[in-house]
Amino acid sequence: MLKGIHFHTNCDSSDFTGILETAHIIDSHLSETMSSLEWINLGGGYIFEDGQSYSGLLDAADLFTSKYNLDVFIEPGAALIREAGFIVSSVLDVFDSGGKTIAVLDTTVNHMPEVFEYRFEPDIANHDNEAIHSYILAGSSCLAGDVFGEYSFNRRLVPGDHVIFENMGAYTLAKAHMFNGIDLPSIYSLTANGELVLKRQFGQLAFADRWRGRIHAFV
Repeated sequence: MLKGIHFHTNCDSSDFTGILETAHIIDSHLSETMSSLEWINLGGGYIFEDGQSYSGLLDAADLFTSKYNLDVFIEPGAALIREAGFIVSSVLDVFDSGGKTIAVLDTTVNHMPEVFEYRFEPDIANHDNEAIHSYILAGSSCLAGDVFGEYSFNRRLVPGDHVIFENMGAYTLAKAHMFNGIDLPSIYSLTANGELVLKRQFGQLAFADRWRGRIHAFV
């Protein structure tokens, strides 16, 4: 027995006009079905910004609660936590290739699935489009396409420098994977008094456990 439906139509948008349009289409085409449901999930990916109008979202929710008496759910995860996460990487190597300068980092696009899956270009601290030192930032795996994009900085990058990826709180933990045994980033939390606390580290035992395998020592 169908108890609810779930849809996404307004991902990564701060304009809620589209979700209200979707609600009206569902209402006009699935009215009989909606009358027998208990809940509806309006999806997520919303961007909540200061000063924006939420009327489209509120009107869509009101349509389903007032007309069909449904429980209405939304998934505001990215809006709440995206800015709360950072990936702090280190430069492993810098070299020239094909007229470009490549900086290899000790992370990988496998730690940021949206980069590889959707060609999303992550935000990086201190990137400046007008800066003179430009780099193609690449990950350290053997995956073809392990590239974050081209970024510019006001000073040269050298091995050991930190490159900080911003706005990594939404999907990096939920979807990141240990491609070819590359460890996931260690997880730290920053307390209210400024203390950095290690929450979890990952190693080869974690990789083996994920695949329910065993690690054999070769002598």
